[in-house]
Amino acid sequence: MKEKVLILGAGYAGSVVANILAREFRNKIAKDELEITILDKSDININQGGFTFIPFELYTPEDITRPRKKLISPRVKAFYGTDGEVTSLDLQNKEITVKSDKKYTYDYLVIAMGCRADIDAVPGLADDINTFYTSMEDAFKVRDLVKNINGGKVVVSVASMPIPCPGAPVKFTFMLESYLRNIKKNRDDVQLTLVWPMEPIGPPEFNKFVTGQLNEKNIEVIRNFPLANVDAAKKELTSKNGDKVNYDLLITVPPHKAPQILIDSGLTDEKGWLSADKATLQYRGPVGNFDNVYVLGDLGPVEILKTGIGAHYQAIAVSQNLINDIYGNGIKTPYEGETGCPIVTEIETPNTMGKGYIATWRYGVPPAPFTTTKMGWFLYRMYYHIHWDISVKGMF
Repeated sequence: MKEKVLILGAGYAGSVVANILAREFRNKIAKDELEITILDKSDININQGGFTFIPFELYTPEDITRPRKKLISPRVKAFYGTDGEVTSLDLQNKEITVKSDKKYTYDYLVIAMGCRADIDAVPGLADDINTFYTSMEDAFKVRDLVKNINGGKVVVSVASMPIPCPGAPVKFTFMLESYLRNIKKNRDDVQLTLVWPMEPIGPPEFNKFVTGQLNEKNIEVIRNFPLANVDAAKKELTSKNGDKVNYDLLITVPPHKAPQILIDSGLTDEKGWLSADKATLQYRGPVGNFDNVYVLGDLGPVEILKTGIGAHYQAIAVSQNLINDIYGNGIKTPYEGETGCPIVTEIETPNTMGKGYIATWRYGVPPAPFTTTKMGWFLYRMYYHIHWDISVKGMF
């Protein structure tokens, strides 16, 4: 009897799983013993990490987008648009319904649908929302704002945690400082402030390095400021603690949450995310425990950091566990919390060398002391180009 693997979401994590399984089981697929299907509402893959670079014109839309048909193995059945947009999940009956009312059944399910911005969660934020987190169009809007900064107080606000790629707002702030200093050459006319929702900015060594750089670059940082309200008329932020911050230009990372369909289906926990075993990534939630359902990427539990590096290693672990499941050998390959956060402290300009570093860590093993380097900048920039032909295709 033919076994079926169904993958919801053709982003980074879902694509990696699809491609690894398609290679491993090419003979089974050819013999019609196994079927791998991937669903997504869009047929275009966007490397959202590139949104941080768009405001400084360091990447183009062509650099960070690819048609999914060029990324996903032809051995995988792929459905997009109304045939790929999920509208209902029934884990008990192993059935998924999409917008066209088509239904898909499965033996194994991978949920990798990402998360989304929840701008309405903060009253008033929609009245003055400038963000590079949500879409290509929004990132270009921030580019236009950045190009026209001539002075005043610029506030980069992170509304709450968790968010995907939690180090990106700090990276953006450093890149903005470098841009103002070396391109616009008006850094002394701009008060730059980072507003952070908690005390630490990442693990201890990451926080230590970032704090030192913020001080060195004369960037004000206000911690423990979970955003409660934005008054666009007054240009004023209010925290849940009642503290206030004024601004001339506001760039915000809004709250995020799991896709609404997962919430409406009753699959999410009390925090609004999909619960999963931290090691096996099998679903553990309000509708029960399902060993044949895997959760990975940005919609996973709060306890698992939402990063691209983490999504990659989660996809590797889930792929191997699905391989083990299908072969029936009873082996579980754990996800050991491998994750990381790229940081940039200088962008490359005619007057300066770029500086970057990719800090990595895993469960119980925090990042070691580090600094940013010229080589780190080049390696990080290079990764965005090999991402398409190596990482997304699950080649390492």
